[in-house]
Amino acid sequence: MSWVVGLIRRAIFASISLFFLSLWIAKLHILDFWYTILALVLPLRPVGSVIRPGKPGYRGIWPAYATPGPNDSRSPCPGLNALANHGILPRNGKRLTYKQMSKAIQDAYNLSPTLGDQLTASAYQVDQGRGWIDLHDLNVLGIVQHDASLTRPDIRFCPDQGYPHPDLVDRLLACSTDGQTMTKDDWAYFSGIRRRECQDNNSEYSMAYSFLHKFFSSGNSALSQAVFGGKVADLRCWLAEERIPDGWEPKTRSSYGHTILFAQKDTVVIEFSTDETTPLNLRPARRTASKKYRY
Repeated sequence: MSWVVGLIRRAIFASISLFFLSLWIAKLHILDFWYTILALVLPLRPVGSVIRPGKPGYRGIWPAYATPGPNDSRSPCPGLNALANHGILPRNGKRLTYKQMSKAIQDAYNLSPTLGDQLTASAYQVDQGRGWIDLHDLNVLGIVQHDASLTRPDIRFCPDQGYPHPDLVDRLLACSTDGQTMTKDDWAYFSGIRRRECQDNNSEYSMAYSFLHKFFSSGNSALSQAVFGGKVADLRCWLAEERIPDGWEPKTRSSYGHTILFAQKDTVVIEFSTDETTPLNLRPARRTASKKYRY
């Protein structure tokens, strides 16, 4: 009967863990609602001073950029990789704590403490109780990395997701209807293409029935759109080189940073504008300033 004791023990442990996780989520969203209210009533941070004094990037001055070395650790997330490439996170990308990552993305991209904590919380699934991760740990399918990425091939074809693929970045930014600025509709358009072509070509495609990962994917697009204001030149630098442009500052100017509620609002718009069912050869031609890619 030892298996019964083991079953009961695990059920109790799972129940306690679920209870405390629910408390944490409730607290996070209550705080986020408060930050959102403050964002709506308080003045925006002035242009030119979105980054706080004393923080990396203040007045557009960012630490020196360096490409990662052969022993450096990188992830599928351009936001974290860029901070490591600039030395805001350790350049080797190793032994990063959650508090360290959350604070870094809050300061660099002007995110609320609640959004910063939410974005880094998924890494708990791969830390194996250590309390820290290497960026490469996030390469696991279904945590941060997902199929139909806008900047990386599916993990079946590219096991190392730690670096971007400029050809995909070019295709993404070619969807800008004016060649200068991405819109939510532009992100949704290319996301639909990626989901369709990955489903057609990848027999191990993991996103067909996973609304959670689809929503997460659209959340990445929504956050990139908000933080960079859709500016194609800045996005190309950040996505293709994982470098923060000289003189750049976040376009999110709320006093307490971009909140979960703000991000979710944009995510819903992008996700439910994404068409992943229409075959690629039946999609209408895209108006784009680039002649290299048309869909």
